[in-house]
Amino acid sequence: MAGACVLAVAPPALAAPKINASKTTGLKAGDTITVQVTGMTPNETFVTLGQCKPGPKLPNDCAAQDTGGAILGATDAEGNFVTKDGSKDAKIKLVAEAGGADCAAKAGACVIAVTAPGNQGPNSAEIPLTFAGGGGGGGGGGDGSGGGSGDGGGTGGGSTGGGSGDLPNTGSPDGLPTYAMIASALVMAGGAALLIIPRRRRDH
Repeated sequence: MAGACVLAVAPPALAAPKINASKTTGLKAGDTITVQVTGMTPNETFVTLGQCKPGPKLPNDCAAQDTGGAILGATDAEGNFVTKDGSKDAKIKLVAEAGGADCAAKAGACVIAVTAPGNQGPNSAEIPLTFAGGGGGGGGGGDGSGGGSGDGGGTGGGSTGGGSGDLPNTGSPDGLPTYAMIASALVMAGGAALLIIPRRRRDH
């Protein structure tokens, strides 16, 4: 019975905040989207909202405030995010990279995230973003420099990257780097020299 009483009076789990954005797909750097956040703890005085890499933990995991990609705000008495001027419509200007993540690399490479640094548990949430052409350079040679995005993006960029997929491994066909083969040759040459030198000494 005691256990049943404990269960009866336990408070319900708090729902996570909900983020709504005017656009989350087909994005590009320079776009400005409108974001609303509801369901946060009421009357929080310090809340951050912006474009970040997934699962941000530190300020530099998100876009810098001076880019427009992140802003500071608070929550009102109903738990809505409000900007410094009291608006529930936050404007976020998207950037190409956030927290070191290339937002066009693949769908969900960057997110819109919100948190209250002093009370993160019930006040953290994120939604994924998809930039136009996301994934076009990821499989075409590591940095996308081989034209992986030239075919309009997509995950098929690796096979149409103009040969860039072969650039990172400039070595033997089985993937052994050239410098490793050279090192092996030097070791063998050194061994041969050690065999020749004693023989010459015996000849003298």
